[in-house]
Amino acid sequence: MSSLINFLSRFSTATIQRSLSYAKHIDRETIEFFEEKDGVTMYAQIEGTDYYDTAITYNPQKDRLIDDDCTCPVGYNCKHAAALARLFFQEYRQEFQQRYADSQSPQGIAKRKQGYDQAQRWLNDFKRYLQQTEPEQPAKTNTCLIYLLNQSVSSKKLTLVVQKARRNKNGSIAGESDYTHYENITRKHLTLPEQKRQLFNQIYYYAKINSEERFYQSNLDISGISLEHFKSFIQSGDVYWQKKNHAALKWSEQGYNIEFIWEQGVKKQTEHLNIELVNGDIRLDLKSNPHIQILASQPPCYVDIQQNTVGQLYGEYTANLLYHFLQMPDLPAKLLPEFEKLTHQYSDVKNLPQPEFIQHIDVFEGSPQPILRFGVLDKFDWKLEESVCAEIEFSYAGGRIKAGTSGDSFIGEQHGKMVRQLRDLIQEQQAIQRLQLSVESLEWVKDLSYDQPLKLDKQRLDSMVFAFYGDWIKQLMPINQIESMGWQIEHLEHSPFNLQYVENLNISITESESQQDWFNIGATVQDSAGNCYDLLDVIAVLVQQQPELLDPQAFNDLDDTQIFTLKTALDKPDLALSVKDIKPVLLNLRGILQQDERRLDRYDASQLLELQHHLGMAWQVSDRLQQFAQRFKQGYQQQLPTPKGFQGELRPYQQQGLGWLQFLRETQHGGILADDMGLGKTAQTLAHLLMEKQAGYLQDRPALIVAPTSLMHNWLKEAQKFTPELKVLLLQGPDRHQYFEQISHYDIVLTTYPLLARDEEQLNQYEYHQLILDEAQNIKNPRAKAAQVVRQLKARHRLCLTGTPMENHLGELWSLFYFLMPGFLYSQEIFNKKYRHPIEKRGDQQLRQQLVNRIKPFILRRLKTDVAKELPEKTTIEVNIDMNEQQSKLYEAVRATMQESIQKIVAEKGFKRSQIQILDALLKLRQVCCHPSLLKLDSVKTGQAHSAKLEQLLDMIVPMVEEGRKILIFSQFTSMLELVEQQLNNAKIGYVKLTGKTKKRDEAITAFQSGQVPVFLISLKAGGVGLNLTAADTVIHYDPWWNPAAEDQASDRAWRIGQDKPVFVYKLITNKSIEEKILALQQNKAELAQSILSTDHEGEAKLTENDVMNLFEKF
Repeated sequence: MSSLINFLSRFSTATIQRSLSYAKHIDRETIEFFEEKDGVTMYAQIEGTDYYDTAITYNPQKDRLIDDDCTCPVGYNCKHAAALARLFFQEYRQEFQQRYADSQSPQGIAKRKQGYDQAQRWLNDFKRYLQQTEPEQPAKTNTCLIYLLNQSVSSKKLTLVVQKARRNKNGSIAGESDYTHYENITRKHLTLPEQKRQLFNQIYYYAKINSEERFYQSNLDISGISLEHFKSFIQSGDVYWQKKNHAALKWSEQGYNIEFIWEQGVKKQTEHLNIELVNGDIRLDLKSNPHIQILASQPPCYVDIQQNTVGQLYGEYTANLLYHFLQMPDLPAKLLPEFEKLTHQYSDVKNLPQPEFIQHIDVFEGSPQPILRFGVLDKFDWKLEESVCAEIEFSYAGGRIKAGTSGDSFIGEQHGKMVRQLRDLIQEQQAIQRLQLSVESLEWVKDLSYDQPLKLDKQRLDSMVFAFYGDWIKQLMPINQIESMGWQIEHLEHSPFNLQYVENLNISITESESQQDWFNIGATVQDSAGNCYDLLDVIAVLVQQQPELLDPQAFNDLDDTQIFTLKTALDKPDLALSVKDIKPVLLNLRGILQQDERRLDRYDASQLLELQHHLGMAWQVSDRLQQFAQRFKQGYQQQLPTPKGFQGELRPYQQQGLGWLQFLRETQHGGILADDMGLGKTAQTLAHLLMEKQAGYLQDRPALIVAPTSLMHNWLKEAQKFTPELKVLLLQGPDRHQYFEQISHYDIVLTTYPLLARDEEQLNQYEYHQLILDEAQNIKNPRAKAAQVVRQLKARHRLCLTGTPMENHLGELWSLFYFLMPGFLYSQEIFNKKYRHPIEKRGDQQLRQQLVNRIKPFILRRLKTDVAKELPEKTTIEVNIDMNEQQSKLYEAVRATMQESIQKIVAEKGFKRSQIQILDALLKLRQVCCHPSLLKLDSVKTGQAHSAKLEQLLDMIVPMVEEGRKILIFSQFTSMLELVEQQLNNAKIGYVKLTGKTKKRDEAITAFQSGQVPVFLISLKAGGVGLNLTAADTVIHYDPWWNPAAEDQASDRAWRIGQDKPVFVYKLITNKSIEEKILALQQNKAELAQSILSTDHEGEAKLTENDVMNLFEKF
């Protein structure tokens, strides 16, 4: 016994005690065994409160239970599992123990190797399959089921009560009691004849369909049962009406047709619809025959309680509909038209007879007035477009009827009297067809397969149409095409088209009362009622709601006929305005719309004024602004003759430049003279200063000119040449300090950018009439010391001279204007947000044009091709060179190493903090392209390394020199120039060289200009500015530089005024290398600069991190 207790140790003592009585309840016919590698599972059904599926798992190796499971509420370790375990121990354990012992014997192991166990398991499974397919023997039992049928008219349900009973030998029924353990019947736990069980299963199927929740109903709802199943159910002899004290119901083949008869009440003030069952001469009124009831089968049946029979009803009506009619009270005459209307709208009742009262009212004919009603439903999205619903009705003399309503007439009212209105269905359909042809996307709502259910009854659904918002408004505005087709439009409270169409904008620019030189911008419209609206405020709200309207490209794609809806005050209707009318405002007042205040300074206001002639609007403009704008326009175009005392003759474009410089001084503005290199910026400036002296402006304050060190003597010589009348002081060299006290005695004071920081204190002691920065790109970094110093110097007027006012990004342009006119381009933060980021990052052409318009009066830029027709043509030629094998392998090794290194550094420090390492890595790649020995690697020895580019250079130079060409060779690397020197010496070609270390610059220049040597070697930074080398007719850029402006400046050492020979510029480019990518970047930067400095180029964005990282990618 102790062995059994140990075997059952997973169960509690109380559970083991309760299991004793359940051993006899185990259905042994259901016992099955399933053998697995780690044990055997025993399964059986055990009868408790219900039948439960119970299983235990036994491990023969460990001789103990390892798991159990049960479908009872406890779930596991229950009394049912304990009872099954007890049975297993007593009758099966020893057998499985022996089988396990045998399996571990040598013979058993041999069998297992031969697949014996697998075969045995298959055989067991096959045996169980055969047992399941064996035809069941008829159950021998006197247990039976009977059913009590009931029908509720109010709840419209046909229900059953199931009872379990005993059938006596004489066939009588006894011992009946309600039975709700339906699963025991379906799972065959309750023994029944199979035919009776199948009968229950059919009934149970309908009951589960009708159950909305988990099925625990005591009464089975079999409403909607099919006629076939219901008939066989009644014919079973097991069905009784409500209780068993009647005989079982029988099926009657006598059926009845359903007919309806209207019956008038007292004084004919009411009518009632009676249901009659008709079979030949037999006519049964249900109201007078309560023993006959309708049953909710499908189709409906009847039960005759007196005859105890059930039979079929014939007709087109469902049981539920009949129950509604059975509950119908007497309908007053006033409600009969509403009932009649339903018979036309819904097909389920279309064949009902007309009430007596309706049959005797007046009949009207006439034509319909089609009506379209908006605002019935909210807008919704359909096929990614905003759509709007409308309801269609037709108005007749006798009332209105909705589209989609069936019937050729309806009951209406006229003068308080009920009438029948005949419909003209042809005219109704024609009106709808005209609407469909007019509104392109029109469809019926009833055909809409839409996820969100529309909360409409069927009558409303059939009368509703929908279309895209844009298609509707195109027909409604500005001319109501729908009304012109004969339709009447009605707007409910939430109609999206209850709009006031307006046009003819009036733009006003008026002086601000609170701030001088500021102007208020307004745009007003007037509706047909004379109400005025501020359009700018309204459009600003629209832009906030639809920010894509700020994208000029997207807006330009809009159709001019498209209508915008503009919200106004709550007590006024919304406005409708066409794209044609609103587009000029959006395109040209975009900046104003994005700011809180509708104000402009005089510069932007004067630029806006330029638009009035082509915006097609009425304008009201301040006289003061008109004068300001006119003066700027004239000043920009005025041309002054060469001043007296100027030693030379100014060309016409230089006379215009002189007039512009004078205009800037007169209007108290700064500016940038940005003429192309070689067009005489120095001469124009000196002529301007000569006029200033002659006007007396230099008597108390001199002009201070800041320039690169290399240009100091050039300014001095040019002043002596063109304006000997002007006294010039050169502040340069170690002895310059002795001249500081004499500054006020000179007309022009010259100093250099490097000396600004050293001489800041002394220079700040004076005030200047003009502060002029030559090569002003030197202050492109606003945080540089030189930039800070010049901004602190006191001067009446400021001027910048530069051929490249912007080399890399718009921030450089801002820095120049921050020196010239602080605040003109706002703070740096505002400028970046307003202009730089949208233009450089998004390529915003509209903002680019706005910036161009704002700075246009203060930048004067002429190109050589525009003004110097005597200048010979310049030809640029790219020479592409393939690396030799050694060079190519070295390049790839360096590229791969640098790419890996940079990716790692950027990942650790971020892109912006990795600039030094990136530039160093790019430098190494460029050096390999020039000559491998520039890398200074131990593995690359100068004498053994070879450069394909250097060989190409020599191949070009030798024949050029023989032809008499004069050649400038530029390189970034002075060490590369040294390698070129060696080759020139070997070839016995004369040359001079100019680098940052060259002491005698003038001697080198003179030797080349006079023809003593044919080649001039120049480092790009040392010779990029301030040189006039017109003897040259050939320029060779040995290696490209990032900055295209720097290269162009170098090329223009030869291509200058005074040149009388064609100039050829050669760019040596190494194929499949960093140099090819540099060319692409040069183009990007050049286009960005041109887009800001001129009005006929489009801007490009600055380099991104991806652009830079792409430089390290393999070709």
